[in-house]
Amino acid sequence: MNRKTTHRLLIVFFFVFSGLIQVYAEEINNSIAPPTNDDCVNAITLTVNPDYLCGTITSGTLLDATPSGVGTDGYLGSCNDADTKANDDVWFKFVATQTSHKIEISNILGTPNDLYVNVFDGGASGSCPSDSDFPMYCSDPENFDLASLTVGNTYFVRVYGNSASTGATTTFDICVGSMPSAPANDECANATEISSLPHNVSLDASAATNNSGFITTSGCMDINDGVWFKVEGDGGLISITAAPTSWDVGIAVYTGSCGSFTCVEDSNSGTIGITEGLSFASTTGVTYYINVGYPSGTLNESEGVFDLVITSSTLSIDEVLDKGFVYYPNPVDKVLKMRAKENIQQISLYSVLGKEIKRVYQDDIKADLNLDNLPSGTYFVKVFVSGSSGTFKILKK
Repeated sequence: MNRKTTHRLLIVFFFVFSGLIQVYAEEINNSIAPPTNDDCVNAITLTVNPDYLCGTITSGTLLDATPSGVGTDGYLGSCNDADTKANDDVWFKFVATQTSHKIEISNILGTPNDLYVNVFDGGASGSCPSDSDFPMYCSDPENFDLASLTVGNTYFVRVYGNSASTGATTTFDICVGSMPSAPANDECANATEISSLPHNVSLDASAATNNSGFITTSGCMDINDGVWFKVEGDGGLISITAAPTSWDVGIAVYTGSCGSFTCVEDSNSGTIGITEGLSFASTTGVTYYINVGYPSGTLNESEGVFDLVITSSTLSIDEVLDKGFVYYPNPVDKVLKMRAKENIQQISLYSVLGKEIKRVYQDDIKADLNLDNLPSGTYFVKVFVSGSSGTFKILKK
């Protein structure tokens, strides 16, 4: 149904000879069309993505949407309070390719910004629900999983605002995701070989399996058998970061061989959605196995989507030598002195395993790093001088 708006136009006539002024008011009616998918019969078809990365999305709006009058009580009464709020619903549909799918609504702008979602089973024929039909699923959170679907059936997705007020201006993006097949690097034996650094990749590990069980290695945390990578050491400081989407990620690095590992380094802060990172001093020619998985040795929880970045800082100060950088003494007893012709901006000290011990920010041509309380041994120092970086090895007496 189109929305009608009324504008009042004031018309003034001035008669020159008589000096009379006459005023007329005229009403002009404009008809504003609702969204094309205002009703179920015109539901917009959603692309079913092969994974949870939402590579293909569809945009929608509640602007000028009208109520459909279809029931909203929802599964187990989860939307009993939503019936009077479904006054601006719009419709989408998709054909199930699996028995489970994920619905994700993102980039919500305008008002209201809290949305309800209903899902109806249209069956193999793809029939719209009647006014007396209730949805098989209703969700206030805009992202949720659908289970017990029938492959080949059409499912209708109704989106509306969590507000009894009219005049919605909401816009949003919606997508349908699918559980992907197990990643190619699901097993250690099939670890993705990284031939050069830096290496950047986005991966959906939602379907990763725990294979033969949890990875337990002395010195590293217990972790799920997640997804695997391997890289050959170049003698530099290798750094790894994993940025997860809504799950708790852990990183563990090993030497040895699949099933017979020696711990090198690991990282997990124990919270969901936090980017994890670690660094370690690599040995030229040694193969390092990287496991990215859920950080537990007892709970086989699902992995998810994450962005992985692996870089290497070769042990070289060539870039900063051009800026007059020098350091001394080496071996060092208490204080490492650094000097340059341009400002030294940052200094990071790493253990031989790559764990950052100390970081100093400054902006001066002189820097003194106090090592007095550190045990004897080998350390790595990374410096930034006027935008350039260098990494070198020192021996603490």
